[in-house]
Amino acid sequence: MTAQAAQEAEEAQAAQTAQATQTAQTAQDLLQVRDLGVEFTSPEGPALRAVRHVSFDLRRGETLAVVGESGSGKSTTALALTRMLPGTGRITTGSVRLAGQDLATATQQELRAVRGARIGMIFQDPMTALNPVLTVGRHLDEVLRAHGNRDRAARRARTVELLDRVGIPEPHRRADDHPHQFSGGQRQRILIAMALAGEPDILLADEPTTALDATVQDQILTLLADLNRETGTALVLITHNMGVVARACARVLVMYGGTVVEDGPTAEVLARPRHPYTAGLLAAVPRLSAPSGTRLTGIPGSPPDLTLLGDGCAFADRCTFAEAGCRTQTPVLTPLTGGVRAACPPAARRTEPLTAPAAPTLIDRPAPGATVLEAEGLRKTYQGRGVRGRRFTALDGVSLTLAAGETLGIVGESGSGKSTLARVLAHAHPADGGTLRLRRADVTRPSRRELHAVRRQVQMVFQDPYASLNPRMTVGQIVAEPLVAFGIGDREERERRVAGLLRRAGLDPAVADRYPRAFSGGQRQRIGIARALAPEPSVLICDEPVSALDVSVQAQIVGLLTDLQRDLGLALVFIAHDLGVVRQVSHRIAVMHQGRIVESGSADEICEHPREPYTRALLAAAPDPVPLAEHARRSEVPA
Repeated sequence: MTAQAAQEAEEAQAAQTAQATQTAQTAQDLLQVRDLGVEFTSPEGPALRAVRHVSFDLRRGETLAVVGESGSGKSTTALALTRMLPGTGRITTGSVRLAGQDLATATQQELRAVRGARIGMIFQDPMTALNPVLTVGRHLDEVLRAHGNRDRAARRARTVELLDRVGIPEPHRRADDHPHQFSGGQRQRILIAMALAGEPDILLADEPTTALDATVQDQILTLLADLNRETGTALVLITHNMGVVARACARVLVMYGGTVVEDGPTAEVLARPRHPYTAGLLAAVPRLSAPSGTRLTGIPGSPPDLTLLGDGCAFADRCTFAEAGCRTQTPVLTPLTGGVRAACPPAARRTEPLTAPAAPTLIDRPAPGATVLEAEGLRKTYQGRGVRGRRFTALDGVSLTLAAGETLGIVGESGSGKSTLARVLAHAHPADGGTLRLRRADVTRPSRRELHAVRRQVQMVFQDPYASLNPRMTVGQIVAEPLVAFGIGDREERERRVAGLLRRAGLDPAVADRYPRAFSGGQRQRIGIARALAPEPSVLICDEPVSALDVSVQAQIVGLLTDLQRDLGLALVFIAHDLGVVRQVSHRIAVMHQGRIVESGSADEICEHPREPYTRALLAAAPDPVPLAEHARRSEVPA
């Protein structure tokens, strides 16, 4: 055989091997998404291009995370896979092939056979996803009946089996309970049971742990991992929590402006990001390993208007690495080292990946001043539901102090008494026992006149920026409401104060005439902060103020609160379930369990040298955004 013939034979064999490999790869791909585009039309303006040119594959048993800021197209992409788009949303381009069947062009009858049976969905808010008038058993019974199970006794047995599988105790009895009789974590488990009822090949989980505390989040992620391992069900996890990504997923897909900007193995993408947007997200993530007083780095600017997108990179206006061509040429995903693809031409030319700053930036925080708020032996009980409902103790002898310019972080599981403590401190609920002092004056049981003065000094920032603002009032009216309530200034003075408050909260005073619906979640939280600052309080109580926000907006809000504290000398009570945020924003931390403070101390001492087993369990449950650090820390923290 001549050398040329040998070479041709070798090339033919290589081509045959490559074709066989590609055929095997395609056979393993359960879901193939190609060039997916989704638009929402409006009679009042141009179409909103929510998803553009999205392509990815999903193998059997694979765990894929989809991350990005609010409005990046994560949830829309997931809903488009089974054509459950709300309102005027429609697929405009591309294909969604499930084992060869294109769902983008499937009939409604074909889609009904896929939804639940082949692709299950776990929604974000279990309380709104469950019908409050139906028992949990009825919820599961309806799902099983929709999938063709006509035997009532068999459906009941399967219901109990599913509840037991997702860890609901006493499933025979609890199947007859209603959703409100379960905790948030248990309700999320019920949604998982409903998604598993049809034994699907794929589970789409849309922010399944956002509103859960660290330990319950850890339980849900462990459950999903066990189900993935035992049943081979592929998991698509939509989240803005990078720690959850590191904890639960082997591959990650990063979205911005409705398109994919980076994807690859989780360990590679999170440890060595190639796209500037991915690096910005990671820099904004609070890390439990960072010391108290570390400033979170938010991504400057705001996400793009998806009705105005043209050629060029959507991230160019927020990117410090942008070049002239970035604004005129649309980038495409380019293979890089480590199995990563990034839609960034400058990234393809760089030899080193982008990383977060090695040394944390510490905030210049003045020492706390005189004591402003003191609580001693606070108790609060509530009457249980129903005529025979037992009274339960929400606060059981809580004592604490808070100084001017100091932040006290409050952490603990759901039901530990955190929010009840916030309401008692703000006099939204009266204490049943104990003593509460504000600037040394006893305000435990104030008169109506004294209560008016106390509430001016102690203000709250609430968890949900969508529910805490009156949709029928303009922003100016919302911020001015405390000024009116406390008789501060005349009309002209209030207008001047509102403008100043909006400016201090990082908003343009010109937005005063707009309504809350015109603003994003982060902007609404800024409005809530401006309203709380209006009466010039001494104490600001923040009850989960960033739990519903993505990491970049979260960093902006935390930075705003820190700057306000430094400038105004505010005393902050900061309640959150993200221990990374709490450590970085707090001077001291108090750990609550079953209505009591079981451990307290400096933020760094609590996080690095916890004494109580309960505190150690909370820390062990909190995920780290760096996969290697996550696995190492979880193995090192004592049980």
